[in-house]
Amino acid sequence: MAVRQVRRRRRRLLVSRAPVSAETRWRRLAPALAPGLLYLTHLAAGANQTASAQGFSLALAVALCVVLTRPRLRNELAELSFVWPVLGLFAAVVGVALLTLYLPPSPASSSAWALTRASGVLSINRSATWLEIVKLGGLACIFALGCVHGARGERARTTIEWIVLLGGIYAAVSIAFFLAGLQVKGRLSGGFLSANSGATVLGMLAVVTTAFLLRQLRRTARLDQEDRLRKLATPAGSLFFIATCLVLTASRMGLAATGAAILVLLAWDLASQRKIRITVRPRDLVLTAAALAVLACASIPTWTRVDALDSDATIRGQIFSTHWNAFLASPIFGRGLGSFNDINGQALTTENYSVLWSIRAAHNVYIQWLEEAGVAGALPMFALVAAIILISVLQVARMRSGQTLARGLVASGVVVLLHGATDYALQVPSIAAFWAFLLGMQFAFTQARRGT
Repeated sequence: MAVRQVRRRRRRLLVSRAPVSAETRWRRLAPALAPGLLYLTHLAAGANQTASAQGFSLALAVALCVVLTRPRLRNELAELSFVWPVLGLFAAVVGVALLTLYLPPSPASSSAWALTRASGVLSINRSATWLEIVKLGGLACIFALGCVHGARGERARTTIEWIVLLGGIYAAVSIAFFLAGLQVKGRLSGGFLSANSGATVLGMLAVVTTAFLLRQLRRTARLDQEDRLRKLATPAGSLFFIATCLVLTASRMGLAATGAAILVLLAWDLASQRKIRITVRPRDLVLTAAALAVLACASIPTWTRVDALDSDATIRGQIFSTHWNAFLASPIFGRGLGSFNDINGQALTTENYSVLWSIRAAHNVYIQWLEEAGVAGALPMFALVAAIILISVLQVARMRSGQTLARGLVASGVVVLLHGATDYALQVPSIAAFWAFLLGMQFAFTQARRGT
């Protein structure tokens, strides 16, 4: 056994001293560009202002154009299956949004246009609808970039490794911001204007990092202690920083959604294993206990917010009921993408003013899509997301390797879908782009043929 360990170390030394070509370096670093851009945008408030959001969408479009200049990458995208149903659903979403810019107004929209003495259209805010269509184009571009990253197994695994590594750095920077007092209302926000938004991103990262750690635990089971610790250090350290950040957000639903997503991942992963081996060493128990102790101390702000749960639920309920009624007033086509502020302004009364006057989103992505796009626009969008996830789930079982990582990508969406029922994270451009990137990766990775 000792002789084998010596030989392995010699091999590592020889490999580490071997010259690395510029092409190899670029191949290793290129997958870090898209996640790096997304993390930097997270730290810049998520590009949540109108000008920055449009600039962010333009940057994503330019990045896709640059990537598609390489014929090999275009060919890889052409090899993907199930592309046309996805494109068809996306085209339906954009098509409905465009229709609201030209069709005659509904009775609910007419009241808004009456103030301007113009004939009006379905959308009560045409400029906002155009801006939202541009954002949808940017999301399509980052989804395609995710497909490029996931189209080959080796590239997908390298990208996930960068997501985990850079995610740990992003979490460490977020903690530094928090300790410096550069956060919102004493809660860690990860660079966003809302701690709940930060919780959504950190929750997705926690799920992907957990999947990567599970994979590394299995792959290093037969290595000696030194090699195993070296390979586990990055995912374990990143997960610790990410989990610490998550509890410091004090987001109750963010923590619950992340916990549910991790349970889905673990249950799905265990159900796929023929043999389950769990080896626990005393050192592992000590490290786990220390990590849990740190997380317990960090979660104190969350427990202090439990008392406010009833009052917050009442406020959310009033917001939901008001905007659900706004949807029922124009259920087919809604009142145009991006029209939330106008709808909210029309709904203000003396009774609900204290609750509605300051909000800029419905705190429920499903209700907001329904009231803005109507059934005609919301159903294709919901079907689009469902189709991507369903295709990925069905394809995971056919993968030769990388199944755990693919499950992590799919399960990360559970955080978004659950937290989106009580918060507005998907209204933040960089968060929507991050999820679109992960959706594109899982869609392509589960179909990857070579390098798997």
